[in-house]
Amino acid sequence: MREAKVERILIIDDVKDRAAWLKASLELAEFNVVGVLVWKQVDEHSIQAASADVIIVDANAPGRDTLEQISRMSTTLEKPVVVLGAQKDQRSIQAAMRAGVSAYVAHTIQGEDLSGIIRVAAARFAEHKRLHDELKEAKNQLAERKLVDRAKGILMADHSYSEADAYKRMRGMAMSKGRRLAEIAEAIILTKELSA
Repeated sequence: MREAKVERILIIDDVKDRAAWLKASLELAEFNVVGVLVWKQVDEHSIQAASADVIIVDANAPGRDTLEQISRMSTTLEKPVVVLGAQKDQRSIQAAMRAGVSAYVAHTIQGEDLSGIIRVAAARFAEHKRLHDELKEAKNQLAERKLVDRAKGILMADHSYSEADAYKRMRGMAMSKGRRLAEIAEAIILTKELSA
């Protein structure tokens, strides 16, 4: 697996001193800190404007709203999120994982720990995204195959084609019209439904 490139870090923390320590530690580890926000400054625009590779949230007790915001960052903006100084109880950990957190560190960390945590979080996020994309593609292919099979069945019933002939006809139509086979199948199904 190729290592995810991580250079630009966004920090979200309401505690000024802690955020300053985190920023200094990250810069010492040769990361580029592109912004430090407090939670009330956080919205989709502020996150996108930062163009961060990873978002670090230092939160002692992420609440429901915080977890919803983290979930949005992780899924909508497709950014890995690292939560530092988090709660140790199993329920908080599970809620954070469901929200899409890539790393959840519930113990005190040292500055030298940050690089490893960030790189693992970025790699975990990239792998999760790859698997998610593969699953989505497989589901799309399955749905398209079902459409094609249904359309073949219509052509076979209505025109007494063999399965091979029905497929060949659909494929020929797709090629001549510059369309995907699934689009031709949808058109055949829709035409049949409208004439019923």
